[in-house]
Amino acid sequence: MSPIPPHFRIAEKIARVGRSRGLFNHSILIHGPTGAGQREVALRFGQSVFCETGDGPFGACGECRNCRRVPQGLHPDFIWIEPSREKGLPNISIDTLREQLQDRLVLQPFEGDKVVGCVYEAEMMKPEAAGAMLKYMEEPPPHAVFIFVTENRERILPTIRSRCLPVPILSPAEETIEAGLVEGKGLSRAEARQAGLWAANEGLLPEAALSEGVAQVREESVRLLDLAVREGEYAFIPQVKALKYDWETTARFVRHWRDLLRDCLLLAEGRAEPQTHLSETKTLKRWATAFSTEDLAELIDRGFEYEEGILGYANRPNCLATFLSEVSARSRASRG
Repeated sequence: MSPIPPHFRIAEKIARVGRSRGLFNHSILIHGPTGAGQREVALRFGQSVFCETGDGPFGACGECRNCRRVPQGLHPDFIWIEPSREKGLPNISIDTLREQLQDRLVLQPFEGDKVVGCVYEAEMMKPEAAGAMLKYMEEPPPHAVFIFVTENRERILPTIRSRCLPVPILSPAEETIEAGLVEGKGLSRAEARQAGLWAANEGLLPEAALSEGVAQVREESVRLLDLAVREGEYAFIPQVKALKYDWETTARFVRHWRDLLRDCLLLAEGRAEPQTHLSETKTLKRWATAFSTEDLAELIDRGFEYEEGILGYANRPNCLATFLSEVSARSRASRG
C-alpha cells in the first residue's frame, strides 16, 4: 500500500499501538472530512488485526497473505458492509446487517481469533439498522471487532458513538480533494468545489453526493423552500403531501432546509458567499432579504426538532409541511 499521508498520523498511531499491545477495542469510529481517505484507513485497521507479522505502519506489513486478502475482500473473517445504491438514496438496511454481519458473528473465526465487521458510510444505517447494531455492540461476542467509517460523525446514533474509540483523520488540503474530482470525474473547478462541499455537509462520498437520487432530493428541497418563501402554503402543501420517501430520506429534506437557511443567515450577516450551497448563491441572497436574522436563527434551531420528530416516526409529510409553514409565516412577517 502507499506511504502514510501526514493526515493519517493519528489513526496510524492508534492502530500500531493497538497491534503492538495485542489489544483491539471492540468498536472504533473512523471519521474525517470528504476525501480524507477513510476507506484506506479502515482497510489498514483490518490489516492490523490479521497481519501475520504486525510490522510496518498501522501495525501491518501490507505484504503477507492476510494483508493482501483484506483489501481484496477475500479474508473470511473481514466483513465489509456499505450502503446499497440500487434504489433511491444510499442506505444500509437491517436485513443487510443481519445477513452479512449478525449471521457471521454467531460463528467462530475461520482463521485466527477475531472477526472484523466494517460498516462503511455508517451514517447511512436506517434507524432500525442502527438500533440492531447497538444491540450487537452492547453484548458483543468476544471475537468481534466493529469498525464504523463516516464523514459525518454527528449523524451516527449517539449511543453508538459513545461506545466507540474515536479515530480521527485530519483534513487533507482542499486543493487535493478538488484536484481528485477534476481529474477523476471530469468536473470543472467550480463543480468540483461545490461537489466537495455538498459531500462534506451531507456526510457522503463525492460520487454519492452527485448521484441522481441524492441530487434529486437536494433540488426538490430548494424548490419547496422557495415556494414557502415566495408563495405560501397553497403552493407547497400539495407537493409535500405527494412525497413518497422513507424516514431517512424525508429527514434529509429538513437537513437541506436547515443548511440552506444557515447559508442565508451567513449571507445576511455579511459573509461574501454561502458556506455550502455555492450554486444557489443568487437564490440564497434573495431569501436572506425575506427574513430577520433572528427568525433565520430560530428556524435553524426548529429544523433540528423537526428532524428528530421524523426520525422518531412522526407523520413524515405533516412534519415537512408544518416546518415549511413556519418558514412561510416568518417570511410573510418579515416582508410585512
